[in-house]
Formats: sequence, C-alpha cells, structure tokens
Amino acid sequence: MLIHSAFLGWGWRRLVRGRNATIAEVAADSWEVSPGDEATIPPALYPEGALERIRGLSPWRDWAAEKTLIEGAVVRHQPTRAFLIEDVVAAGPFLYRGPWKERIGAEAMPSAVKSAPGWQEIDEAQLAVTLTGADYFGNFLLDSFPLELIPPAGATRIGAPGKVYRHAPGYRDLLALPEPAMAGNARIRRLTVYQDFAQNAFKEARYRTLRERLRLRLGRPSTGPGVFLARGDDGEPRRLTNEAALCEMLAARGFDILEPSGLAPEEISRRLLGAPIVIAVEGSHLSHAIYSLADDGAFLVIQPPDRFAMPYKEFADRMGMRFGFVVAEPAEGGFVADAGEILSMVERLT
Repeated sequence: MLIHSAFLGWGWRRLVRGRNATIAEVAADSWEVSPGDEATIPPALYPEGALERIRGLSPWRDWAAEKTLIEGAVVRHQPTRAFLIEDVVAAGPFLYRGPWKERIGAEAMPSAVKSAPGWQEIDEAQLAVTLTGADYFGNFLLDSFPLELIPPAGATRIGAPGKVYRHAPGYRDLLALPEPAMAGNARIRRLTVYQDFAQNAFKEARYRTLRERLRLRLGRPSTGPGVFLARGDDGEPRRLTNEAALCEMLAARGFDILEPSGLAPEEISRRLLGAPIVIAVEGSHLSHAIYSLADDGAFLVIQPPDRFAMPYKEFADRMGMRFGFVVAEPAEGGFVADAGEILSMVERLT
C-alpha cells in the first residue's frame, strides 16, 4: 500500500539523515503570501506584587516570551508563507513526502498509517487546518479559523482529523466558514501548505473580517459593563475556589455571568458582543471573546499561580486591545483570586 510505503520510506530517510526534513527542503516552490512587520507592544497591566506570586508557567510557554509580553517591546512578526509540496501522502493526521513528515491533526498514533476506507487521489488542494487548532479549542478559533480565509475562492480545502469541539459547528455557521473536507488517506499531487503562526498585519485583517461577519450576523451589541466567563467543566481542571463569590460581586455591578460550556455559540456571542471587558481564568474558553469583544475592549485574565500564560495578549496587542492580569494565590483544591484586585483592575482597564 502507498501509505505503508510512504511511512517506511520516511522512516528510512529519517534514519539516514538523522533528522526529519523541513518543509522548505521538500517544497517544489515557496513564496511570501504577506510580509512580516514590526510592532510596538504595550506592557501588560497588573497589580503590585503580582509577578512575585508566579510559581510556574504553562508547559507550552517560555519565560522569555512571557517577559516580553509583560514588559512591552518592539517585536518582529514573521511573514505568512506558502509551500507547494508535490506527491504528498496524507495518512490520517500525518503528511508524508520523502524525508518529510508532518503531523497536521490530532490522534498522532502509529495506527494512523494503516489503510482506511475512502482512499482518494487528489490533484490539487490547500491545507486549511493548523496543528494547534486540531489539539486545542482556543487555537481552533484563534489559529485555524483565520488560516481558512487564505485559500482562494474555489480552491479545494482539506483538513485532518482533530478533536471534536462541541461549539465548532455553531461558530462555523456564525462566521460563514464551511468545514474543510477531510483528506483521510490520500495521495495529493500538489498541496499548498501555509506557515501562518505570526501575528502580522495579514492575520489582523483576517481577524477583522471574521469579527465583521459576526456583527453583520448578530446586529446590535451588548450595552453592559462587561462579562465574566466561567470555565465550567471544559478542558483541564483549573478551579477558582472563590468563583461563586466573585460572580456575585460582579453581577451586582451589572456584569453578565456566562458559562459557555452549556450554551450555543450564538447565545455566547450575543451576550459577549461589544463587551468592553471580559474577565476569566486563563484558558481556551477565553477564545469565545476574540470575535465578539468590543474593538477597544480589554481582557482581564485570572492567572493560576502555577500555570502562567499570556497567549491572548498576543491577540490583544495585534488588535489594539488592552490586557491585564491578576495572579491568584494557591488554595485548597485550586486557587483564589483577590476580589479587590479584580475591581481595581477593571477600573484601570475600562
């Protein structure tokens, strides 16, 4: 079978080379879709003493990147690039081309190379999926959706098996983004793959396109003072032990208390639309706000002390939004956030 040959061929070439080939090494052609740019990012806002409470980072982050986001700096955003790969074999969540192997979907297991029903021969296609989006809901909205706007109209867009997100169909409907076809097991004669990780001006333009689609669909925005997004039972456990008390305090001040896990994307988006500030524990559920928060809105993120991360500041900086955080204190069964600090930060951010 061609799939087995591709896998074994890659393994042999990987052994001979001592490393996996890069996409640039196997591409028949590559080009710049949009240039990179320089941007000045502002410092994050946070209460005095917050940094001293940080005990650890998310395993997917590094301190050098977080320090830049905290302090502000002039940063260089890389260009968006395209690579044309010829005679690619797709096998579930993997792509193979000679000495190059790339995971593009979830469930990265050896069994993915086994033959499966639906073998296809595809002449030309554009890859419309990101690995981060296949693994995490936040990145699904933040990375995969804008990438899906790159392929030209009429092009064959293909995806790969990813995690099943309960809110995905609803957001696709709201944002007019039909799901790419699953390649499954296939040989693709000409496949265009995009390198689109940077928060450059081209990425910003696509975020704004999606935000405008949402506004045209939903109409008038919310007029409340802000929204608190409760994490609920989705994702890895991050328990804010005084969440009920914080919700009561914020609700008394007019905030909408929203738990996305039990709601449809249209209701979530209507209640977030135009909100001047969103407050939430750090995590993927914050992505519910990226297309609905006000253009000049603000994020206030409650950071677990042992899992500090600021991926949403990268988005906020690109969009000209404000970003602040508080760092919670460890508590039995989770962590606790200071109510006074949260109210003070709301005043600073709005």
